[in-house]
Amino acid sequence: MKKLILLVALIFLVAAACKEKKPVEFTRLGYYTPYQSYMENLKGKVKSVSETNYWAIPEGETYNKGAAITAAELDSLTYTGNFVATFDESGDIVSCKWLDENDKILSKWEISKENNLMSRADYMENDTARAYHDLRCDAEGNIIEIEVYNAPTDTMTSRVVIDRSLKGDTVFFRQFRYNGEPGNTTMDLYDINGNYLGYKSYDREGNYRSGSELTYHEDGTISGIKFFDKDGNIVAENEFSTRLDEMGNPQTTLCKDKKGFAIFTERVYTYFE
Repeated sequence: MKKLILLVALIFLVAAACKEKKPVEFTRLGYYTPYQSYMENLKGKVKSVSETNYWAIPEGETYNKGAAITAAELDSLTYTGNFVATFDESGDIVSCKWLDENDKILSKWEISKENNLMSRADYMENDTARAYHDLRCDAEGNIIEIEVYNAPTDTMTSRVVIDRSLKGDTVFFRQFRYNGEPGNTTMDLYDINGNYLGYKSYDREGNYRSGSELTYHEDGTISGIKFFDKDGNIVAENEFSTRLDEMGNPQTTLCKDKKGFAIFTERVYTYFE
């Protein structure tokens, strides 16, 4: 569960679910959360989800939950931090807060709506506004354009145009500089069931830059993820085993990193009635 904490990574990996025409059947944990690089479809109308990380201590062929991992330790491992994400009844992300081991807020995204469509996302670190996104949606509620601003100077730094394939299995993120000069392009890939398969990123000349690949267990939970560099070499790899709650959502997950460490994550959910 490697993390992408840089703001530029979030620029490429931001989109929105369609404006719902029927009751929500799942809630997507992904954009504007630590899971934008390995998104999950959570079952039911999730109101909030919190996640806390612990060391996994090997004992024979099993693992026991150890001490809580500090924010500094998670950062040194480049691992997903503790967080709490909230959603509205349409299944759209409302906010996501990254927390330290004492539940102090380190950073957060807050997303606002106009006419039931996502319109703006504000990013803060240590109570200081760092950036914001102005979002433009199509008639179905899909985000089709993002203008990225530096909050302290209130100046636009880049723009992202989002296109979708007719089958819905690929989402293209085309970045432009503030002056219109084209930049990188990233593709998010999905299977026929809507499971996230990974991403591929290319520079302005069409050269491959990086990517990821996800695999799943038969129960739909993630089984593994690999990250690749520009030459196609694996630079990070994780294996997962998950226990589900009564709703069928991940409750505890054991992640074994190829670097040799293992981590337990525990989640707590609340649901809309």
